[in-house]
Amino acid sequence: MQKTETVGLPVHALLTVDAGRAADAVLDLVEAMAKDVVLVTFANPGVAPLARRSASFRRSLREFDIVLPDGIGLCMAMRWLHGLTAQRISFDTTSLAPVLFARARFRGLRIVLVGGAPRVAEQARAQIAAHFPGIQIIAAYDGFGDMAAKAASVAELRPDIVICGMGSVRQEAFLLELKHQGWRGWGFTCGGYLDQLIDGIAYYPRWIDAANLRWAYRLRREPGRLWRRYLVDYPHFGVLVLAARLRKLRKTRP
Repeated sequence: MQKTETVGLPVHALLTVDAGRAADAVLDLVEAMAKDVVLVTFANPGVAPLARRSASFRRSLREFDIVLPDGIGLCMAMRWLHGLTAQRISFDTTSLAPVLFARARFRGLRIVLVGGAPRVAEQARAQIAAHFPGIQIIAAYDGFGDMAAKAASVAELRPDIVICGMGSVRQEAFLLELKHQGWRGWGFTCGGYLDQLIDGIAYYPRWIDAANLRWAYRLRREPGRLWRRYLVDYPHFGVLVLAARLRKLRKTRP
């Protein structure tokens, strides 16, 4: 794994790994760190403009142990700007989530879910448990209320894994608060994944996933929540990448 600075984001490129083993490779790296706390988050193209607007969010990202490229657009930018063929890694059913659940079940690791509107995390827990019988999801909290108090409640349960889906900025802040309160384990952000589980474990049709059209499918399914990301922030990201590419070309000219 190689860390890059991609349009202001500290993104890690997972290299020389077959796409089918990418999720396992990430979890192997998390385990190999042998740290009391390992925090993992994901950056899609919409995160870059957000990080430019918020200094505190930029600092939060740098406190995470691993920041992975969530989306083909960011992987393409890393190839264009750094010459790296990075694997796309997302916390959803098409990528990291089922591999983590299978490993947690096999090892008897205890999980807490945090995020979404009231009852969303509970519904997500039911879906995960139905597809991974025996998995230990010991609690499910919504993403509202006093976050410090909620972090204290989670820390008291001493889970091995916390999966937090509150959207960028809040989910990273929650996991960092959890760490600062003394919790030890693996923390993963998951964006809107808990909401995706309400209707079943598989959110994307297979052909949508194969064609890398997940963004278009989500925009059609969730226009009210995602229109700004895809219609404003993603084009902004494209401008940032183009500007970075032009700066790089100017530096290499004799």
